[in-house]
Amino acid sequence: MKSIVLTFVVATLALGSGGAWARDEAPPAARSVSVGGVARDYLLDTPVKASGPVPLVIALHGGGGNAKTMTPRWLETARREGFAVAFPSGVGRSSNMGTWNAGGCCGFAMASDSDDVAFIGAMIDDIARDHRIDPKRIYVTGLSNGGMLTYRIGEALAPRVAAIAVVSGAMFGGETPPTTPVPALIMHGEQDDIVPFKGGTSPMALVARSQTRPFREVAYAVDFWRRADGCADKPSVEPKGDVTVETYDQCARGGEVVFYRLKSAGHTWPGP
Repeated sequence: MKSIVLTFVVATLALGSGGAWARDEAPPAARSVSVGGVARDYLLDTPVKASGPVPLVIALHGGGGNAKTMTPRWLETARREGFAVAFPSGVGRSSNMGTWNAGGCCGFAMASDSDDVAFIGAMIDDIARDHRIDPKRIYVTGLSNGGMLTYRIGEALAPRVAAIAVVSGAMFGGETPPTTPVPALIMHGEQDDIVPFKGGTSPMALVARSQTRPFREVAYAVDFWRRADGCADKPSVEPKGDVTVETYDQCARGGEVVFYRLKSAGHTWPGP
């Protein structure tokens, strides 16, 4: 059975991988891959020493960011735990204002019909050619617009993705279930004033103008992945103060869905 990352810092992903880092690591390597004749950029960090194939985490920034946006959230963890981490850049009118084509949002990526799912697939191929990546431990995570694309990747690249984790993202309805189970971790603040917990058009005018379809409520995404993974319809519920954790297991297809309901959080990455 595929395992979901319950702590969301993937501390267990690298167990047994044998990955190691030097004390004087170089910065992540700048790389690019051609997709439909267009050069797409990403940053990559891999362990300098590894006794075997290592896991790969793909971290997708939110709208208006770039590859460097996610490095403070993941680079130190990757180096400590010994897994590879890739930071792709979205497309925009400037290199510092990238967006992702999530189907109903957002910005330049959607307007230009950017094939971002193909980009992520090509990036995985590019990394695997040069590095020993464990094909059974490729994980995708994203924030906001990056979380929206994470959902699309989970649907389209299911045979290649071990699990997804989405923070403050949304789905739009009418999605096609993945062909194989994809464990999903979903985190969303009930006070989110950019991608509303109950769905609809964003209260932020800039984001609303970038939408062509309303966001579905968070409950829709939870139920979509529960059904896709063949899980029981009643979760185990664990209150933890301001956070309620709902776990859907007993999954016929070997999946798992864990939902972190953040009562007082807004549109933000949890933690400091």
